Amino acid sequence: MAPVSNSSESRPVAFTVREAARRTGLPLQRVRYYAGQWARAGYGGFITPEIAAGGGQGTAMLLGRKNLTQLRVAFLLRQAGFSEDETRHLFEAKGLPGADWWDPEHPLGSDALLVVRGEPEWPAAERWHLCTPNLRLKRPKSFAAAVVQAAGPACELVHVRLSAGWQPRLPNDRRECWILDGATEAWVVNLGQIRRTVGAEPSTLVTTRERGRRAG
Repeated sequence: MAPVSNSSESRPVAFTVREAARRTGLPLQRVRYYAGQWARAGYGGFITPEIAAGGGQGTAMLLGRKNLTQLRVAFLLRQAGFSEDETRHLFEAKGLPGADWWDPEHPLGSDALLVVRGEPEWPAAERWHLCTPNLRLKRPKSFAAAVVQAAGPACELVHVRLSAGWQPRLPNDRRECWILDGATEAWVVNLGQIRRTVGAEPSTLVTTRERGRRAG
């Protein structure tokens, strides 16, 4: 099934639930759960459909390009142990002015990494930080870049346990990974790779996707 076509070039491309499932590798019911609006508080509804929420009689849910990235990231984080509340809160973040964390057509750097802090608890309101290192450098300059490069270019998420607590060691650690200070657990989400993958034709997904690797 192809994306829903629009008569106007200015309109965003829309994807049905079935097409979104094919592009993201999620089961249909998981797409509906993540993007649906439910009467029960704290139940699903991690993302807001860009085009049409559906749910009414004769209306279908239609998702935009950035929703595809959001769906995949939500799936990976939930698989990695994130709670529903934590996952939902992440997608309420506005990102940086003039940029979009999620949209494959308007990305904030092709090598964007989302660094997520685990235990122990962090006093700040947010547990994540977006950075845009150069992943093509032979010698990575930050912890986030190093673990993604070690896992391989197709890796989407790396889960790291740090028994002694994270400390800055590489030149750009304090700028790109400061939120991990003292953390014993961290996740690095390769947003750049996920945006490229969900923006590709479905036939390419099998050869380019990994569901994440664990490092430690």
